[in-house]
Amino acid sequence: MTPGSSRENPVVRPTARVLLLDERDRTLLFTVDEPDIDTGLPFWFPPGGGLEAGETHEQAAIRELMEETGLTVPLGPRLWSRRWLGKLGPKWYDVDEVYFLARCGEPVITVDRWTELELHAIKEYRWWSVEQLLEADAARTDVFVPRELPRLMPGILAGDLPPEPFLVDVDGQA
Repeated sequence: MTPGSSRENPVVRPTARVLLLDERDRTLLFTVDEPDIDTGLPFWFPPGGGLEAGETHEQAAIRELMEETGLTVPLGPRLWSRRWLGKLGPKWYDVDEVYFLARCGEPVITVDRWTELELHAIKEYRWWSVEQLLEADAARTDVFVPRELPRLMPGILAGDLPPEPFLVDVDGQA
């Protein structure tokens, strides 16, 4: 069997993600054509991606944010980590994600640095207010990555940042 071809032999993927907040306290999230494997609902996730060889999580977060949004902003504190095993397309992945906080001014997103995969897979991106996150979560119309994002956002917006990064989505769902 080739790596990533089964649940027992997944591709290991260290990943960095950025909880990007704009001046109106909205967060940028992406969605793809494929629904969430557990719920069948659209799922939304923050900018980010896999580490390249020799890259730190911080370096990957800055690079991925620039590639996926065109924005170069200072990276804030590390917020959370998340570990999940899931299938994306034909491959299984064991993903270890690290989340950072960042803020930007008036957001102007450019997609001219997107990879072919991103151009084909990403269906939409949207700025979500905390009210919209909570409403969609309560109505069960969308799911978020991390799953706890709607409940974590009010504290982040209030400046209640964790003194140490903590583990989210401990059930391991994608």
